[in-house]
Amino acid sequence: MTQIDLHPDDFEPDDFPIVVAIDFGTTFSGCAYAYAPDDEVVRTITAWPKQNIQYAKTPTLNLYTEVNGKHKMMEWGWKSKLEMESPSASKHIQISQYKPYLDENLVLPPWKNTVSVQDAISDYLYALHEYAAEKILQEFGPSYSRKCFRYCLTVPAMWSDKAKDVMRRAAMRAKLITEADHPERLTLVSEPEAAALYCKRACKQYDLEDGDRFLICDAGGGTVDLIVYDIHLSSQGQRLSEVIQGHGASCGSMFIDMNFRTLLIQKFGRTWAKFPKDIVPRLIETFAYQLKPHFDGVDDQYLALPRSDCFDHIEDPGAIGIDGGYMLLKASELKETVFEPVVVKVLKLIQEQLDAAKECSAIFMVGGFGASNYLLDRVKQEFSGMVKTIAVPYKPEVAVVCGAVYVGLNPKVVTARVSRRCYGVSIFGKFQEGVDPIALKVYRIEGEMCKDRFDIFVKKDQKVQVNECVTRIYYVTKQNIHDIGACSISIYAINGQPPRYSTGLPELAEILLPGPFKSSDPVSHTVSITTKMYFGLNEIKVVASIKGKEYSTTLRFEDGDSYTRPQVRYL
Repeated sequence: MTQIDLHPDDFEPDDFPIVVAIDFGTTFSGCAYAYAPDDEVVRTITAWPKQNIQYAKTPTLNLYTEVNGKHKMMEWGWKSKLEMESPSASKHIQISQYKPYLDENLVLPPWKNTVSVQDAISDYLYALHEYAAEKILQEFGPSYSRKCFRYCLTVPAMWSDKAKDVMRRAAMRAKLITEADHPERLTLVSEPEAAALYCKRACKQYDLEDGDRFLICDAGGGTVDLIVYDIHLSSQGQRLSEVIQGHGASCGSMFIDMNFRTLLIQKFGRTWAKFPKDIVPRLIETFAYQLKPHFDGVDDQYLALPRSDCFDHIEDPGAIGIDGGYMLLKASELKETVFEPVVVKVLKLIQEQLDAAKECSAIFMVGGFGASNYLLDRVKQEFSGMVKTIAVPYKPEVAVVCGAVYVGLNPKVVTARVSRRCYGVSIFGKFQEGVDPIALKVYRIEGEMCKDRFDIFVKKDQKVQVNECVTRIYYVTKQNIHDIGACSISIYAINGQPPRYSTGLPELAEILLPGPFKSSDPVSHTVSITTKMYFGLNEIKVVASIKGKEYSTTLRFEDGDSYTRPQVRYL
């Protein structure tokens, strides 16, 4: 572990007057920004490379070509999509829908691309940021540069600390910030929380007042995240407090596309194996862009078929609804086999949140999938008797990215959050006969001690104030004349009830501390270690103080399945 200097002063947001938010999504990504000193007018980038419409998002697509035995990204977004339709497409590799691979709870096919998921994220963020930064600075003129930017990067609420760390490191590799920057120059923002701040501005429109409670359902391409907030008024204005632990699942609109693919293959039978390899993907794309958003569950749909003689080899095209260059898709089969298997999962998530929250005045549907006519109708069918208002706010597809800017402009709007995990450290505790196992008994000057005792800082589902500090004071005692007292703080996160012991638990992070004893110190000399954990943010900060010096860490991990000991920052 290395020890590096950290800025001695607190982070000063005023040094970075331009707030830039990036919503990195499974199928589409976007960017919004605002100039903090003047006003809170949030602008979105709507002109993306090779995009023939003004739209606030661009596809999350990477196109790679091989250069000297290595794969290099040559295009991204719409340009990637267009290049794959060109005659040279066979020479390239396109990567899409890779964000879900950071969800440790989702079972997906093995990642077989030569480009790693983290490299794909870094490459895409680099390209998007380079383009967005140029667009933003065109508006602000030569007096400003990227050094004026501070960033908000959105992440699903359901992600683990490890997945969030992958995003932070990917952002650093994409050169949004550097190791030398203060960590708070890049804030990870929960996607549903960002959407909540966006919707908060519509509270008056929907007659929501002090004491009311509303649910955000952020339904995107890969994940559906839900969170419930209380509205309360303070001397600083309207504030939000998280009611219960938000939760979600990977049941976004990409899974509707996967179901549609299965339906197509069933319809084409064995014939589809002889189709050109781009036919089925093109049909899925046409469905995703043209039919899926407007499907209402009532009207049959007609899918335009690409020009190809492969359809001439189908024995009975009329039997599967093909006629005149179109395929008839009955509303009933789309409901039953394509939409409902995904929608029922979303409805279950909403029901679970409502049950836990007890009462709720409104449900706001946001995100690209949140704007689905069919999903909205189904939510109203299920919950209109329980919730007074069920609505889709204006431009739901930008709710997350614009809300993330609002977080950057005013991070104190949310006053309390619910801890997703139980956090604690490993300590020596007094050995209790008949309770603690003999294998953990150690003999020290202090007496019979039990090693590997788990000391709780915060329990799962516990409400914590934003940036709340939990402090514990521990003592290390010189055991013999040669003891220099070198020690460490081992930090653990438990997705459940706190255990009595840390034995066998995967270590989340570790802070190495210098030996506090001098050779002249007598045996039994004791030094205190003050350990602080800061909660209520999307990343946990831990600080240990010993003999007037402080050492801190954020939770860092290695690539792959194993954990890493983080860098220690010397304060």
